[in-house]
Amino acid sequence: MWALAGLGQPAVGSEGPQGPAASLPATEANSTWQARYWSAGLALLREQDTRFVDGENSGHAALYGSEDTFDAGAIDDGLQLHLSAGTRLSHRLRAQLELDLTHDLDWRGNTNYSNSGQHQPSSARLDTWQLLLTGYYDFKGWDLAPGVRIQPFLGAGLGVTDYRLGSYVQRFPEPDNPNGYLRRGPGGEIPYTVLPGGSGREFTWMLSAGMAIPIDSSMCLDLSYRYTDAGEIHTDTGDIDIVRYREDGTRRDIQVPINRTSADYQTRAWLAALRFKF
Repeated sequence: MWALAGLGQPAVGSEGPQGPAASLPATEANSTWQARYWSAGLALLREQDTRFVDGENSGHAALYGSEDTFDAGAIDDGLQLHLSAGTRLSHRLRAQLELDLTHDLDWRGNTNYSNSGQHQPSSARLDTWQLLLTGYYDFKGWDLAPGVRIQPFLGAGLGVTDYRLGSYVQRFPEPDNPNGYLRRGPGGEIPYTVLPGGSGREFTWMLSAGMAIPIDSSMCLDLSYRYTDAGEIHTDTGDIDIVRYREDGTRRDIQVPINRTSADYQTRAWLAALRFKF
């Protein structure tokens, strides 16, 4: 990023008449930014539907075993912390290095195993961080007031997403046969299956559209909509823990090694960030 900053030239920083701002209208010159800046904000991640299916075969049993069997649900709404540092490459173009962090996003789904009832709730937790190198194009915009210009922008970025998936549990409270192998325990305990957690890093790309609203000479508010495709998230290959109850009420714990399972991971978010020049 500092190498990029060295290439960037201040859009309005020249003190002489030959500076880049000399040929710009005053309102447009005042709306551009010095070569380097940083920003911080929060993004609201909207609920995103996805489903877990059988992943890559690593020589163990498949959890679902069929394209018609899966765990369908959504990752709930959540907040994402956004931090970035950028530099202006030209009057219209700027480059930005972004770090985005999320914690404890809730996965809520419903599996569709046969003979296990219509209601088979599942839950998991997801943590992620994303590192993106993005480019933005600032449009001319329009005057909000004398000397104050709102600037729309478009952006695109590439990078990596690191994720941690855990606490993945599938429960079976309403099986087709309440007295069968999915019977409850003596105290009403619901049978369940615990899946291995998962972690990894995935290639990620992002598209953004928004506008910059000036607050003063050194700060603006960026409001944008962002679509991010972070590839897939996976459970690791390993043992599932199957908890069931015998007819006499005693508990059975069964470990079975399975292949990993996977789900597409895309996010749609509204971001509000403050951008500061330095």
